[in-house]
Amino acid sequence: MKIWTISKILNWAVTEFKKNSISSPKQNAETLIAHTLNIKRLDIYLLLDKEISGTQLEAIMNIVSRRNIHEPLQYILGETEFYGYKIKVNKNVLIPRPETELLVEKIIHDEKNINSILDIGTGSGAIAITLAKNLNSVLIEATDIENEALIIAKQNATFNCVDINFHKSDIFSDVLGTYDLIISNPPYISQKDYDQLPIEIKDFEPKSALQADDNGLTFYDKILQKAKEHLTESGKIYFEIGYDQAKMITQIAKKYGFSDIQVFKDLNSFDRIMRII
Repeated sequence: MKIWTISKILNWAVTEFKKNSISSPKQNAETLIAHTLNIKRLDIYLLLDKEISGTQLEAIMNIVSRRNIHEPLQYILGETEFYGYKIKVNKNVLIPRPETELLVEKIIHDEKNINSILDIGTGSGAIAITLAKNLNSVLIEATDIENEALIIAKQNATFNCVDINFHKSDIFSDVLGTYDLIISNPPYISQKDYDQLPIEIKDFEPKSALQADDNGLTFYDKILQKAKEHLTESGKIYFEIGYDQAKMITQIAKKYGFSDIQVFKDLNSFDRIMRII
């Protein structure tokens, strides 16, 4: 019977990933093997000669085959990290991006004296959960139109020990009251740009959480059209936006009576965050 060690399965996985044009093949292999064997990535190199069981071998080969068809690593692991917090993800929710961490970081830094937040299109709940962990005594309501997303968002809130009011709503359809902040990272990719996305995104992540009509502007328009009805007197809106959408969203905001509009750039100097008052 052939003996498989950690060293042998690591070399095999790296070779497989290279053959299938998987980016960062060594890092991917280390992460998947460490996850399956329940060890730290660095410990792999202390245990290279350790023999693995047939069950472990089968499990690793199965997840390598999933990664080889470009299924995102986060879906295979069933989790990701966002702002230092573990967030469960599956095919029903968008994988949280580093750009979105900049959105929550901006809010945490600038909005210390608020009492209430509405997170529209919460998905995995990453934004709402991170704000709940970092802003004391703030009432947070988070909505989504997809039941499957709300299920995992609630699981993530429980896992991260925060109290958030999750419920189903199509934008403001089932939202009552007013909030100091309305936050949204809505679908904002145009159909043209969506068609050019990598396989890992286009074939696996939910299209409804990525693509929007009207050159990606549909949800900004819908939110801004009704936002004043749900903002307190000094309330603000925070959006994550596409790199080329600031000017168009500014025009929409002005159409609905907003005048104080600021745009903030991401680490690549692209427009990424918009604050509207």
